[in-house]
Amino acid sequence: MRMPKRMAEIEPWLSDTSQTLSERNHEWLENERPNWEVLFSRIESSPLNLSQQHAVLLNDDHNLVLAGAGSGKTSVLTARVAYLLQSHQAQAEELLMLAFGRDAAKEMKERLVDKVGLAAEGVRVNTFHQLGLRILNQVEPQPVEISPLALDDNQRTAWCIDWLKKHWMTPTNFKRWQKHLDKWPIAYLKGDDELGSHSENPKLIAWLDNQLSQLAAVGLTKKQVQEKLVNHQDYTRLNSELALCWPCFSAWQKMLKETNQVDFPTMISRATDYVKKGKYISPWRFIMVDEYQDISPDRLALIEALCESTEKQAGATLFAVGDDWQAIYQFAGADVDLTTGFQDRFTHSTVHHLDTTYRFNNQIGDVANTFVQENPSQLPKTLNSHKQRKQKSVHTAPSNQVEKILDQLNQQAKKTKSVLLLGRNHYHKPDLYDDWLKRFPKLEIRFMTCHASKGREADFVIILSVDEGQFPAKKKQAHIDGALSESKDKYPYAEERRLFYVALTRAKEKVWITHTGAGSAFVQELVNGDYPIVTSR
Repeated sequence: MRMPKRMAEIEPWLSDTSQTLSERNHEWLENERPNWEVLFSRIESSPLNLSQQHAVLLNDDHNLVLAGAGSGKTSVLTARVAYLLQSHQAQAEELLMLAFGRDAAKEMKERLVDKVGLAAEGVRVNTFHQLGLRILNQVEPQPVEISPLALDDNQRTAWCIDWLKKHWMTPTNFKRWQKHLDKWPIAYLKGDDELGSHSENPKLIAWLDNQLSQLAAVGLTKKQVQEKLVNHQDYTRLNSELALCWPCFSAWQKMLKETNQVDFPTMISRATDYVKKGKYISPWRFIMVDEYQDISPDRLALIEALCESTEKQAGATLFAVGDDWQAIYQFAGADVDLTTGFQDRFTHSTVHHLDTTYRFNNQIGDVANTFVQENPSQLPKTLNSHKQRKQKSVHTAPSNQVEKILDQLNQQAKKTKSVLLLGRNHYHKPDLYDDWLKRFPKLEIRFMTCHASKGREADFVIILSVDEGQFPAKKKQAHIDGALSESKDKYPYAEERRLFYVALTRAKEKVWITHTGAGSAFVQELVNGDYPIVTSR
């Protein structure tokens, strides 16, 4: 039977292997690129490099741009919007950009107006929470109100304290907590007779709040949570924890229902449900997500629902920008597997990486990039440094040398230099910090935690107290929140290694890693391994 002529013409395309398809895509990119030379040379103060240009032009259904520290991801997102508008592939109202925080969304919107101009005014730039609220308000007849308890930590803490006090008034409830804490302490509390005086214990309340947040985010019934945890090595303890927390979670959900309010996880899950059921028709054909490595399963479910094609709407193209090497928010529900497993999750997908960093020099890069890739689960990529330097730029030094290092930097500074003092925890802030601010006038010194430093940079970085049990931090006993958000990656201290990479890559010129005695396993690895570092005793 003869194949119709038109079918014969497209048959080679249909039988294309993914490799051939990839080659065709690359060929298309190379042909398209010269048409946009003016845009690429003018959108930023410096022209976009080749890997950035390719990223802007990606045209698969699902695209992931792996953007290492300082590689210009914001430039790519901005240029991508300009390209889609100028090539008439989309109207501004058909573009949605998602960021994880209000400040990031505000900065992105301002940047679009500044770099792309009035044409970008109609582009919607939202946080996930703003998007969820928008969807709910368009579907539901009454305006949706976010619970004040979801917005205010103090009010939520007061609610938890009040619930705990009332709950413990019932002897059977109180005894259940005592029995559990006798066997498995929580927040350093044991099930002794003094337990009743701990209903306002900040650590216990913080623990309870964390469990509630995770239970809300997964959106499962109690039985489904048990099924998810059943193969965990600590299932007996976790199931006992669930018995403690579930009455509180039920009371929380009941309170939201009675007040006709929502919390953030409920808002995201309800919005996802409306999109899936076709109650909300998405106007967006192109969806862009910043900091994709911080994505959680519930937020990705909303994105997938918006991208899926239904009877009522055509699917949207996903353009995600992130870096699995900088995935450091597992404790907040982020799942790095959603980044490392991007191509397994999405058919018709492309993963592209930006290959040049403009922040740190090659000496810092040789240490940081090698260190983070010791974990085979991290996606391998080349990240070249634009700044080349022959002198080693990563130093290890005893913790008692921090003041001496600052003194030398202050004396050598011809102009004001910035210094970040980074601690694994808040309590690593040096006692002499305020004194140093006055003593070293040529240095802009700031202390922050390694987590808070994400997205920041400074001329010099001093990582404090890289000691055993401090950095990497001791592996804590998994509670419900941790067990439900555990990564499949079982490499030792995987997230701590990524956090150390983030700390190293805040520096433009030099990094000092300070420690007491022999330092932690991370210090030992750097000192004894084949790393280009300077070791001071």
